[in-house]
Amino acid sequence: MSTIFVVLPLLVGVTVAGYGNGTPGTALNALYYPWGLAMGVNDSFYVAEFNNFRVMQIQAGNSTGSIVAGTGVQGSSVNQLRNPTEVAVDANLNIYVNDDFNYRVMLWCKNSSSGVIVAGNGTIGNSSNTIAESIGLAVDSQGNIYVSDKANHRVMKWAPNATSGILVAGVTGLYGSGNQRLNSPYGLYLDEINSYLYIADWGNNRIQRYLLGITINGTTVAGGHGAGNASNQLNQPYGVCVSQKTGDIYIADRANHRIQRWSPGASTGVTFIGITGVSGINATLLNGPSNVILSMNETIMYVSDMGNHRVQRFNIA
Repeated sequence: MSTIFVVLPLLVGVTVAGYGNGTPGTALNALYYPWGLAMGVNDSFYVAEFNNFRVMQIQAGNSTGSIVAGTGVQGSSVNQLRNPTEVAVDANLNIYVNDDFNYRVMLWCKNSSSGVIVAGNGTIGNSSNTIAESIGLAVDSQGNIYVSDKANHRVMKWAPNATSGILVAGVTGLYGSGNQRLNSPYGLYLDEINSYLYIADWGNNRIQRYLLGITINGTTVAGGHGAGNASNQLNQPYGVCVSQKTGDIYIADRANHRIQRWSPGASTGVTFIGITGVSGINATLLNGPSNVILSMNETIMYVSDMGNHRVQRFNIA
């Protein structure tokens, strides 16, 4: 039986950060494995660069950015990062960064030249005060930090000024595919209004949704049918975001080189950006996307096109 793909008309992207030709670089107008994305004000955005050891701020209309966290040289001092993954920005424009291989989350207060540790302690571990590969990141309006602790197969919540976190999803050190287990969780999306936490459950090729403070059981809202490229499957989902207007779930389906959209309650998704299984550098293709975010008014989508070392902007309304 042939596989049926559900697709939409191809959206054309515009490169708003990086060279746009698939080439990495270290200059302020270049990117090297861009991973995390976060919105700023006036259509500015932030991007965490895994291999440039920095977070860049990109202003609308200017593809040359400025370094707002890290130095561009890997290290473990308070002004350095080592392979940052996700980034989050609060209402006061303070910057939170998953400092992956330093096993910590760092906070750069607005206009600060160095950060402070706000989760983890810089050593790898599986206790309540340590992290083993911090990938996904979300911060709520009260300053609580949610961290997907990939190697420990869990998501932890760190309250402001806490020296240890509490478990909110998964079982520490145990992976699995049941509704209480995770397998190498990656990206997070927090719907604070409805108390939902969405998790890109990378090793299980699915998106899990948890009702915070209510249950330890997750609900599969996308994928969960093994690794694949059919419309009911995902393959290495890295990032996830959710429309506050429609509830649609957008997924950076990395190994399928596409952004998938799943409507609430749907059993299948549709390809929103890219072509399933086809990587490339033209304006309609992606190469291993790692994250996806929506602008505040949800008229624009930004995609971390990691394998092409660029960020693409798509007008979606």
